[in-house]
Amino acid sequence: MNKKRFYGLLFLTAIILVLSACSSKSDNAEAEATKSDYTKAVELNHATTDEASSFFKAIDTSFIPYWSEKTKQTVTIKESLGNSTKQSQAIMDGQLKADVVSLGVGLDIDAIQTKGLIKEGWQQRLENNSSPYTTAIAFVVRKGNPKEIKEWEDLVKPDIQIIATNPKTYSDARWSYLAAWANGLNENGDEEQAKTFVKTLYANVPELYADVAASKSAFLDNNKGDIWITTELEALQLASTTGKDTIEVIVPSITLSVEPIVSVIDSNATSDGTSEVATAYLNFLYTEEAQTIAAKNYYRPRLASVAEQFPEQFPDVTLLTVDDDLGGWDDLQKAHFVDGGIFDQLVKK
Repeated sequence: MNKKRFYGLLFLTAIILVLSACSSKSDNAEAEATKSDYTKAVELNHATTDEASSFFKAIDTSFIPYWSEKTKQTVTIKESLGNSTKQSQAIMDGQLKADVVSLGVGLDIDAIQTKGLIKEGWQQRLENNSSPYTTAIAFVVRKGNPKEIKEWEDLVKPDIQIIATNPKTYSDARWSYLAAWANGLNENGDEEQAKTFVKTLYANVPELYADVAASKSAFLDNNKGDIWITTELEALQLASTTGKDTIEVIVPSITLSVEPIVSVIDSNATSDGTSEVATAYLNFLYTEEAQTIAAKNYYRPRLASVAEQFPEQFPDVTLLTVDDDLGGWDDLQKAHFVDGGIFDQLVKK
């Protein structure tokens, strides 16, 4: 082999070795960059609703040691409470930098997504359209149920006074309004019949309250109304605490399933370095341990194996859903809750 060819091969070999070393360093660097640093403690910021406060305290108490045992990482969880719409708005405005969110209506998370803070398709990332547990629209009545209120049809009697929350100011109250709408539809989906039913029902509502706290106070503290329309969750919480000796909970035989919904706030979680723990936190809600905590805190668990342990707490009723029976939130929002929509046409307070 001549010297010229020898040195050429030597030079080529050197280049290959250098490139190989660079590639190896690059691969290692990329691997290190994506590998979680479990040596660092992490804080998870969670925005949820007021009525979920006690539930998530119990969830956090279980999740923190679960995560520590799995990763050896210390996690603290900071809860922010408020009504669903206000929480959504605060996140969009940048006033609340939540890594994960649990709200009452999917539309409030959709609004965050339109701001670019959550990736598209967020609702399909978890089972049951990212709704780990449910509740139902129910009635709270006075002890002994003096007006004998059992079904939706009883609410349109002329001698009934109803306490209700305004769905235009409090998004969770849209579930209650839509439960009445669903009951007014006959098997053929007769909207005119539904309009008549809803209009008559809301004629028995002397005042629409701005949020659930105000409507609860009106019924419980100020002794207004014969019935308060709310969620089974809120009703059972009340019946086990301050309303223990003064109220009863009625779940009508056909009512609407209420589906709280959860998501990682991708942009915030990425910048905070909490994407992995935030995702794990939401996945934990689907475990048997978390589902049992949900049931003990008056949410209807999705797992049948857990639900069957609470037959007396959750009566077996027909639960309609927004997606299957009412066409979905997008169409309902446009038809009912925009200014001048069906709600405004039927309910004038």
